[in-house]
Amino acid sequence: MSYSNAIHHRAGTIFPFIAAILALGLARIIDPYLAYVATSWVIFGLLGLSLDVVWGRGGFLSLAQTAFYGLGGYFGSVVAINLSAVTGHSLLWSLPAGALFGALVAGALGWIIFYARMGALQSTILSYTFTLLLWSVSQSFKLDAGSAVIGGDNGMSNIPGYIPGFGAGAEALEPAGALMFVVLVAALAYFATQRLMTGTFGKIIDSIRLDIEKTELLGYDVRRYQVLNFAWSGLLAGLAGALFGGWSNYLNPSIFSVQEALLVPIYVLVGGLGTLAGPFVGATLIGGLSFWLGGGAVGGQTTLILGVVLIGLVLFLKKGVLGGLGDLWRSRLPDPNEAARGAGAVSIDPDELADILSEAEAQAGPAKSLRAETLFKRFGGVIPVNEVSLAFIPGQPFSLIGPNGAGKSSFLKTCVGVYRPEGGRVLIGDRDVTRAPIFQRVRAGMGVKNQKPQVFGELSVRENLWVAAYSRVRHRQRANGIAARVLSMLGLEAQAEVRASVLSHGQQQWLDIGMVLCLAPRVVLLDEPAAGMTKEETRELSTLVRILARFTTVIVVEHDMEFVRTLEGQVTVLHQGRLFAQGDIDTLREDERVLDIYLGRREHV
Repeated sequence: MSYSNAIHHRAGTIFPFIAAILALGLARIIDPYLAYVATSWVIFGLLGLSLDVVWGRGGFLSLAQTAFYGLGGYFGSVVAINLSAVTGHSLLWSLPAGALFGALVAGALGWIIFYARMGALQSTILSYTFTLLLWSVSQSFKLDAGSAVIGGDNGMSNIPGYIPGFGAGAEALEPAGALMFVVLVAALAYFATQRLMTGTFGKIIDSIRLDIEKTELLGYDVRRYQVLNFAWSGLLAGLAGALFGGWSNYLNPSIFSVQEALLVPIYVLVGGLGTLAGPFVGATLIGGLSFWLGGGAVGGQTTLILGVVLIGLVLFLKKGVLGGLGDLWRSRLPDPNEAARGAGAVSIDPDELADILSEAEAQAGPAKSLRAETLFKRFGGVIPVNEVSLAFIPGQPFSLIGPNGAGKSSFLKTCVGVYRPEGGRVLIGDRDVTRAPIFQRVRAGMGVKNQKPQVFGELSVRENLWVAAYSRVRHRQRANGIAARVLSMLGLEAQAEVRASVLSHGQQQWLDIGMVLCLAPRVVLLDEPAAGMTKEETRELSTLVRILARFTTVIVVEHDMEFVRTLEGQVTVLHQGRLFAQGDIDTLREDERVLDIYLGRREHV
């Protein structure tokens, strides 16, 4: 963990812990009615936390959190009504039941959303539609579930309060005790979530938010992680709903309303998106301000003033209250990104590279071939890959060249799985991966670097390499060791704690290549790796590719003919989506047909 992230993690633990202790102390001395109202603010903060997990950390704006909240409340209350009358201790039944039901529903909805590969807007609309559907159905839905009666518009009443004792005569907590109990539950939920999000799972979720394609290119089943994250958010929302049912002793369809659904993102934005603790701050600020204004402090202008205050907070504190305080805190700490300024060109250590590749070969097996058999891809009337058959084997670098629009990158993306072909096959070794998703091809031995450098800009250089290495070894300490060796080989130790976004374009290219090397791939595809590099860096890259070809199968797409010449490998020319010519670079430079297509002369254009 980088220095700045370690500071952030400690702050995310210490300050919420202090806030929870203060809340527990205040619960004993404040007015009982205020304690009763404040309990709802904590519950709404927990509901906001469920959204921050999936939006602030996962990058998906879900408007279904109140759906999981309401369903958790109804289901937990039904269980509590039927069982607490016999056993007492309503909390033993309502909270686990509400949390579990919220997680199951969220997991099911998440599976539909993420495995359908919807866009961000479509996913948000579907989540909102789900909430509206529940609101509509709940208006007329009636059911007798044992002693519990769900009465449509009339809602469900007689929900037991927070009963901590056993036996039929056990009594519910008073307002002060109820507030203390909810603070304790919310604190436990927060610290469990914080631990999850600062660990390996959270690092992968952050990577998905920053660049979902790159995360899959590192071999992660990103949809599985998204569904699990969504299910955790549903668990938190369902828990909040069960708490709300016990607090209010009554539920009705308004819990699924549009107003409720849109309030949750406001809590998150006001408190600080992605901070985890922010939703509690936002819910308390909005709830406290509403309570104070509603007490007649402004002569009945509660809604107007509350709206102006919220607009002001969103406009002038764009990262929310905690986000703004976090920026102020970081401004007083040493800036680790200073190491990126004045950094020289990357100079690799060839001996270290050879050792890394030799160990990778011993662990992952020998290099594998990559074969494309009559591969065909169409986009409407455009055919960028037209029945191309090519075989790439280890031993020497392979280069794909051709004029712009020749189909080089499209061919590569079809081999990788970014594009699904209409015909033909792709094989890694003897394994047919034509229909396999990207992450399965990577696990089969493929490593890919696309045209533009794809790095996780908010993570440090070391963390980028760690995420890649962990995908292969699934062991934190072993991933640390691999990341450290690749850092050393690239000569980037001084920039280890620098955010990847502040590196130069050429350094980001090297970091991207380093991430591919962390995977120990048996087949390596590099799409214009020299783009944006200096001549000195390009020479280093040529050395790297030639060493790489001794241990793996390497395919390079490149426009720089001088760079291709230095690779001393096999060259394939594509033109109009078809295989046009093959040979070494010197022979192809003398081929009039190749000169025609590059120079635009009539015969072969």
